[in-house]
Amino acid sequence: MKNIFVILTLTLVTLFSKAQSNFRLGVNYNFGASTYYGNKMSTMEMNGSEMPVYSLKLSTGMGAKIQYSIKEKWLINLNGSYQQRGAMFDKGMYSYNPRYKFNYLDLVLGASYQTKEVIRKSRLCFSIAGTYNLLLNSARVNNYESYNLMNDSKMNDFGAFASVGLNIPRVEKDVIQLSLFANTGFKNVFGGVLLDNGMVGKNLLFGLQIGYLFGFDKKTKKE
Repeated sequence: MKNIFVILTLTLVTLFSKAQSNFRLGVNYNFGASTYYGNKMSTMEMNGSEMPVYSLKLSTGMGAKIQYSIKEKWLINLNGSYQQRGAMFDKGMYSYNPRYKFNYLDLVLGASYQTKEVIRKSRLCFSIAGTYNLLLNSARVNNYESYNLMNDSKMNDFGAFASVGLNIPRVEKDVIQLSLFANTGFKNVFGGVLLDNGMVGKNLLFGLQIGYLFGFDKKTKKE
């Protein structure tokens, strides 16, 4: 899967090599944590508050990004990426914490606003977006085996994405992007028998995103 995104990125670089200067194209990498929300143990309480069923698990992702500058401060973003999601459960009860592993193809469309220069020509950048998440594979894993959950999982999800960070200019028109992000899903990820048994969990993901965007000079024909 990662090789597919490398090939996709190289292809897009070739296609946009003659694009106007208001286009940028690049890659990004996400490192963070994921879990599920929306389900709590109704029969177990501690100090008057409900105990959550799910715990955080590490999640990574990578993808390609196209950015178009409407004006100096306003940007449109289109992102396609491979992203891990899921959650731990029954944490601390076994030598290996069992977990759900759900992997998605994410399509993200949104807008960004960048401020004036704040630190060495870097700009603060605020982004919001809508997301469509297509399930690639899903499993429940413990310390000795893995159960395929594709028949008991929803094939797609819709959500919202928000981030805040820095756009750091580099050579020519290139930009390094560093941002803290959060992404929440709106749909229950479980289906089939798990849904019939009352399983509920909605995607929640947050972490650090690192990106590099290549800028292009506007080409003009010689007379």
